[in-house]
Amino acid sequence: MRQIFLNRAGAGPDPKTARLTRHLEARLRDFGPGGPEILSSDQDAGRIAARFPGHDAGTVLGRLEKEGGVSARLEGDTAVFYLTPDVRFEELDYLWGCLFELLA
Repeated sequence: MRQIFLNRAGAGPDPKTARLTRHLEARLRDFGPGGPEILSSDQDAGRIAARFPGHDAGTVLGRLEKEGGVSARLEGDTAVFYLTPDVRFEELDYLWGCLFELLA
């Protein structure tokens, strides 16, 4: 199974991290009705916080890890995705596909 770790903060600002953050934010916003609600996005930190209206964030993240191999952090009732330069763009597209299946 594929393993993608989006649960660890990076070392600091990096141009690739900023591009990855913009890419994931755009993918999540493009989700449409029933998709994630972006609460905050920080390109310098590579951090995106989101909720899943109608779904418990902890449950979604648990299934995401168990079924898709994608680890993210739960902070309160918020899902937090940390991006670092070693994350590939394809992995973010895979995350989007996993979320699409889980939230449908």
